[in-house]
Amino acid sequence: MNAFDYYRAVSLAEAFDLMRDKPNYTLLAGGTDLLVKINEKIISPNVVLDLSLIKDMRNIHLENGHFTLGALITHTQVMDSEVLQKFAPALVKASSMVGSPQIRNRGTLGGNICNASPAADAVPALLALGAEVQLMSEKKVRTVLLEDLFLGPGKTTIATGEILTRVLFKAQRPNQGSSFQKLGKRKALAISVVNAAVFIEIDSKTRTISEARIALGSVAPTPIRVKRAENLLLGKILSAELLKQVRLTVASEVKPIDDIRAKAEYRRDVAGELVERAVQEAWNKASFLG
Repeated sequence: MNAFDYYRAVSLAEAFDLMRDKPNYTLLAGGTDLLVKINEKIISPNVVLDLSLIKDMRNIHLENGHFTLGALITHTQVMDSEVLQKFAPALVKASSMVGSPQIRNRGTLGGNICNASPAADAVPALLALGAEVQLMSEKKVRTVLLEDLFLGPGKTTIATGEILTRVLFKAQRPNQGSSFQKLGKRKALAISVVNAAVFIEIDSKTRTISEARIALGSVAPTPIRVKRAENLLLGKILSAELLKQVRLTVASEVKPIDDIRAKAEYRRDVAGELVERAVQEAWNKASFLG
């Protein structure tokens, strides 16, 4: 491991001061990805700035049907939150499938996003929930759709001098349902071969699907939404034939690669299958809530 200077901020103001004074910084939240990259010499930072003590970024807040999650909340905090269990179950399930208990205790929601891995588990769940992220710098705060944040593997639109501080999305309401599905090489501790998340809303009068979001990981250079498949669902009552159409559309839309975990063709098939399962589960939950 190459030597680097280490600094720890206890407030956002202190973090911005350090970022200004140490321009070649690398940010650290939980460190579960960063330290691996440093140990494996994938990156060699000159300055590591630790944000983990910033209390303002560790809250879970629900007000008027809207969640505000601090970027430093851990996956364990997500799993243990009763309000998230009730109003964002797909995110809770996704966080429960991140690595080992030790990783979930340290790894943060914001870190899972900023790492920009195509296989990140929490990201498809957040995309399905229509999440936005708050990016803060010394001079301004901007909010962007999560789906617009990613440029490629390990690359985002987060600018130098910005920190991802919060994740924002609506709590589920009656007649809405969501689901997260994952296939890994093992039952635990596995990077996703494919993961999928679905959110749907059912019109209480017509019983048709009035809103749908389908998100996938490990099938493209970034986590993606499959909008052609979403549009197939709109205005319809779920049926076996509709599920088949959605599965085939997803398989034709994704663009996976061959790697050591799976062949591209296998990923295409699995993507369609996981989305089919997720749509059915989201429908069942929405129907039950209604």
